[in-house]
Amino acid sequence: MNVLLLSAGGGGGNILRSVKAMFRRDLTVTQKSDPKYAERLRRSVVTRFLDTNEFSLLDVPPDERLLIGATTTRRLGSGHNPDVARAALEESRDEVERLLSGFSVIVLVGTGGKGTGAGTMFPLAQIARAQHKLVIPIFVRPSFERHEVEKRRYDHALNVCGQFDAANIRLVELLNDRGYVDTDPQPQSAVWERMNRPIARGLRGLLYVLSDLSQVDPSDLSVMFAGPGRLRIGFSEIDASFGHEPTEEQVNDAVHGCWGNPYCAFGRDVGTSLICVQGEWSNVVDARIKGRFAALANGDAANTTYNPLYARAPHAPKPWGVTAIFAEHTGIHSPLQIEWNLERRPVTLPSSSAVVPIAAVLQPTRNEADSRLESRRFDSRLPTPDSREVDSRFESRIPNPESRAGASPANTVEKTAPPSERAFATLWEFARALNRMEPEALALARGGVDCRMTIDSTDLRKLVTTFWVRSVFPRLSAEWRDRLLEVLVQNVAIPNYSLRQGRRALHLNEATFEDLKQIVTETIFPDAVRSDLQLLIAVGTLWGEEALARFEFIQRSDDDLKPSRFSSLLGALRITPASESPADHQH
Repeated sequence: MNVLLLSAGGGGGNILRSVKAMFRRDLTVTQKSDPKYAERLRRSVVTRFLDTNEFSLLDVPPDERLLIGATTTRRLGSGHNPDVARAALEESRDEVERLLSGFSVIVLVGTGGKGTGAGTMFPLAQIARAQHKLVIPIFVRPSFERHEVEKRRYDHALNVCGQFDAANIRLVELLNDRGYVDTDPQPQSAVWERMNRPIARGLRGLLYVLSDLSQVDPSDLSVMFAGPGRLRIGFSEIDASFGHEPTEEQVNDAVHGCWGNPYCAFGRDVGTSLICVQGEWSNVVDARIKGRFAALANGDAANTTYNPLYARAPHAPKPWGVTAIFAEHTGIHSPLQIEWNLERRPVTLPSSSAVVPIAAVLQPTRNEADSRLESRRFDSRLPTPDSREVDSRFESRIPNPESRAGASPANTVEKTAPPSERAFATLWEFARALNRMEPEALALARGGVDCRMTIDSTDLRKLVTTFWVRSVFPRLSAEWRDRLLEVLVQNVAIPNYSLRQGRRALHLNEATFEDLKQIVTETIFPDAVRSDLQLLIAVGTLWGEEALARFEFIQRSDDDLKPSRFSSLLGALRITPASESPADHQH
């Protein structure tokens, strides 16, 4: 999956140049120690510089330039007028939308000091959100006290921040005021580097997480970035001696350094965070890091709201340390609808006369043997159809790619013959072909069930809980949907867990579909329980709530279901045998 780093205007471009330079240094060092990781970083990051002034883009590689509003501004900039910048963006809206549609995560960088950044940051975020992208805006508020801008422009920058707040788009707001330290005066370039460092290093840790969604459930990310409130991003290095664990003091200093990014505007308590630990250390060090963050987030509060997400990068190249994104606690919010599109690559066609749209094909990046292994990870490898054709809601309408309205001959493969019949040995083979929109698979999906195909219930369970299935499920005929549900019902048995929803105790077979969705959103629970609940939620979403009643909820022995001491401390969710009453666990 790719991440787009998009700057808006000259000020944002300067920040992105600094961030890009840090990534370039990272790649140079990493290439020597871990070429595979370096290649993953290189593929994960795409940079684009958006501006209304052609001259400010002269030092940017041509393929990274995005000049907007050529007619509106005559390529000479917005004249420090945000309204002109917005008009320029509207003129080039189609081009911008095409760019954003190829990514799941959009990191926007801009400043409020002039016109282009102040005028386009919020509209760009709106476009990304409308396309169901995970948008992370980084906006620099200029200093009025230090006379960087006059009052009118400063007020406009405040208004931009207010627009993000009103639209419930979480914002990383950097304060230029805090870059001025009277006791330690520094050149402007040094101050910029100091302010950009936690952003660049924090994004580096985020890229590691997003390049392998097996470490963090995408639905958790969708919840973390939902609702109003601000974000804070941080990084702190841990430079332990070679072959030794970090000391208590090093861990403590790193956590406090990552936690206390002084340049971010952040008023409320932390509700959740995404923490990525980088370094070849033991789980004891990980536990110290997590504990320090929890202590800072919880403080003296009796009822904590802190609910962190963790990821590990044990083989990441140096500098090692910890990166984090913190979200203000503003209540409990429904998850965002995010389209987790993955990387797409062009396929070399046997005939040069036919051209296939890049967004419609997938190029295997390994040999065939490795591809079989990779096919086991649909949730972090397979692409979804073009985001302009797919509504992220499950009940969305998905047009047939073979009959796109308005598709030009230059962008489609000429069909000279109907697709030939092809037998798929397993469900995984069929799913991969369907994901690639191969004509034979599409034809089979629209027809009856192929009785010769092996449908393994374990494989089907994995597929049903992935984001991939949301895109291809509407392509399956009613016969296919009925058959797949029947395989799940007949072969998947789920323990009848005893759950707690607030003060209410209920067994899993008594929970409604809305109960399940609320519990998953609001509650921490062990991975095994999470997997079962996510399966039920996926079934209820795809086949309807009535399908849940067809599952068998089994009773198990007390030893099988007895919670560990750790799980008993999770509070909001208690896992007990269905035969036990809540009173059995009172102390």
